[in-house]
Amino acid sequence: MTACISCQSAYAQKQVDTQHLVWTRYSLKAALNERYHLRQEIENRVYWPTWQQHQFVVRTFAERKLSEGWGSGLGFTYFRQTLPHAPDAENYTVRTELRPQLEVSYSQRLREKLSLHHRYWTEFRFFEQAGGGFAYGHNRTRYKLEVRYAVSGRTTLLAFDEIHLNIGRQVALNIFDQNRYGASVKYQASPALGAELGYLNWYQQRASGTDFYNRHILRATLHHFINLKKATSP
Repeated sequence: MTACISCQSAYAQKQVDTQHLVWTRYSLKAALNERYHLRQEIENRVYWPTWQQHQFVVRTFAERKLSEGWGSGLGFTYFRQTLPHAPDAENYTVRTELRPQLEVSYSQRLREKLSLHHRYWTEFRFFEQAGGGFAYGHNRTRYKLEVRYAVSGRTTLLAFDEIHLNIGRQVALNIFDQNRYGASVKYQASPALGAELGYLNWYQQRASGTDFYNRHILRATLHHFINLKKATSP
């Protein structure tokens, strides 16, 4: 009976803060040759309906194709976020984070129009300090599973789920960092330009281990592809 009461008490203390956001992203991919690509992403994240800044992300990656279906990448992310995580905060601070990153990906074609994509991602998180400079905090490992269905030559449906795990001595109660799942529609207007609109649910455990954020996100992306190999050839 005592154990049961303890379980009920722990469950009652769990708090979930629901928020709504809008993310807008520019995604550039530049082909250097058949094996090497550069990827640049710029994303602005704001609360809705207050339109207050939440996060700003700039991510740069160098990618290399390996054997059939496999790829690897080395990247760096510049990340800024407004604290506290409140859409109507009047007094806030902005904290910067730097993240060197490693990536391994694998693509499987299941049917003519259906494919499965795996992405393994690890990032080393360096946090801005009050006295200046940056200090290493911990590692975060991410696994993303995405399904893509080509409705036509221009339109693709996507659905994904991604889990984030914190790893490090400073991580005590929130080893499970967050889970993200969502779906979107991508329209390729031309070989160089495409647009994507989707919904993303971001469920995140806070440092306390008992409190969570449940974020509902509308995400709009402009995709841009540049063939540098073709542009530089004589």
